[in-house]
Amino acid sequence: MEFDVITGLKFGPTTEIPDSSKFFNKVFRGKTSLQVKDVQLAFLKSCKIDKGSGDEVLKLALLWVLFGILLMKDKTTKKIDMKFVHLVDNLDDFNNYPWGRLAYDVLVKNMSKHMGPKSFTRRARKLTTKDKPTLPHIDVHGFAHVLQLWAYEAMPCVASYCATRRSKTSIPRMLRWDASKAFRFDELTQNCFPILKAGDKMSERMKVMENLVPAYQEYHTPFYKSLLSWEHGLAGSKRARDDVTKRRTK
Repeated sequence: MEFDVITGLKFGPTTEIPDSSKFFNKVFRGKTSLQVKDVQLAFLKSCKIDKGSGDEVLKLALLWVLFGILLMKDKTTKKIDMKFVHLVDNLDDFNNYPWGRLAYDVLVKNMSKHMGPKSFTRRARKLTTKDKPTLPHIDVHGFAHVLQLWAYEAMPCVASYCATRRSKTSIPRMLRWDASKAFRFDELTQNCFPILKAGDKMSERMKVMENLVPAYQEYHTPFYKSLLSWEHGLAGSKRARDDVTKRRTK
């Protein structure tokens, strides 16, 4: 729910995607694989006055945002999913695709990969190595900006150091924040994540909101309705499977 409220991206069942398109054959000359840089170069070339059409530029811009932000890959995974290049040929189908669900799944999968016990063990070894020790870090891929925006919404102390609230009512919530504010990381950790001793009380500014509760206006947005409809469908499917299992065991 938090992902949906912050991004405003649609959730729902995935739809069938064509395996070919006139747009792909025209712009990429029948290539068998593509990388993000190929989309970027095609976009810049199409933006020239004597090249391409407005429709072509728009489709390439959408693909650049898709692969460069929502589904951002790590440095070792350079190839992009070709089927979405075909999907953009029909803008209605592209705009109605459940990108929220896909972006959420990609981000969770990446976080699960880096937050597992094996990953922590590797980072701990780097700290204890006799050669030049390096501080552990995590390269988060996918729509990682959501984690930053969630921190602003759920952790008042972090927001006060790292961002400026531009609005309290903009929808989706990612439009409410300006993250160009300069801050010192040591001050952030000292004031927002201090090591508390026994008996110490946590200040209100340090507390984390358990859930981001949608406002009345957010309940009635198309993207939130798509999430509720999708979750209702999943719940209905689960009940149907449970009923079948019960009948079989009788």
